[in-house]
Amino acid sequence: MRICSTFTTLALPIILASVLASCSSAPPAVQGASAPAPQGPLAQPAGKAVTAPPSGVSAEALGLYRSSEAARMPTSEDELRVLASAKTLIGLPPNAKVIVNGKQFVLDCIGTVSAIFYHMDIDVTKDFDKYTGNGVNRLCMTLKDRGVLHSDKYPRPGDVIIWDNTWDANDNGDRLDDPRTHAGVVLAVDEDGTIHYVHENMFKGVMIELMNLLRPRDANDETGKRLNSSLAISTAPGGPKPERYLAGDVFDAFGDLLRIKDALKVAENREEIEIPGELALAQ
Repeated sequence: MRICSTFTTLALPIILASVLASCSSAPPAVQGASAPAPQGPLAQPAGKAVTAPPSGVSAEALGLYRSSEAARMPTSEDELRVLASAKTLIGLPPNAKVIVNGKQFVLDCIGTVSAIFYHMDIDVTKDFDKYTGNGVNRLCMTLKDRGVLHSDKYPRPGDVIIWDNTWDANDNGDRLDDPRTHAGVVLAVDEDGTIHYVHENMFKGVMIELMNLLRPRDANDETGKRLNSSLAISTAPGGPKPERYLAGDVFDAFGDLLRIKDALKVAENREEIEIPGELALAQ
């Protein structure tokens, strides 16, 4: 929680259930092992009918990043690899140190995102020296300059999430002037638009929480189902929650990082480090 719009649904209940059920007991993914076979076509959202845009109307003309057809595509192998990589980190405490493919990461906000993708030989920090600011701002600028930043209501698994105003980053007492303060990664989306994402919770560590951009200011729906997790923290320890504290209410943008994976590929001559015995392994 620190430094760190829509025609389809990306429901992945079976995949996500597997992640949730096995995050504490399953052994880490074996480096070099093949990903599970992609699942079948994704379901359509319940309630309102979902139709494809008229022939000849582009996603861009409709204000969408992805076309209806692209958003309905079956889960890709890369997207499944994101789930598998995230599973190796879920449950680790805040700021844990891990080794992924020979590189050390501290699991703060941006470190968690970086570690997930580094497991796939993607270095999200590759362009960071081109920008200023914290890691989240540098990641956001990387995604923006490479043309993959978007705000569709239904993202794809593997999309990076950027949030604003999750904490008073500049320590001036104003909670509304702290853009790009936190990041996470989409794992799945329910039929009602509820997004399951993985991130580093500064109190609980790496975990899966929820966001719904169709109802960004609702913590729960009428049945009691959780829609949005608390994300923004109090300015002072023990102080009142800020007016806008739910994940959907401080959302900034998504980034389709998998689309630019080749541009961010880890260098083949990467330097590996000696692994101290006290570090967790996410190999």
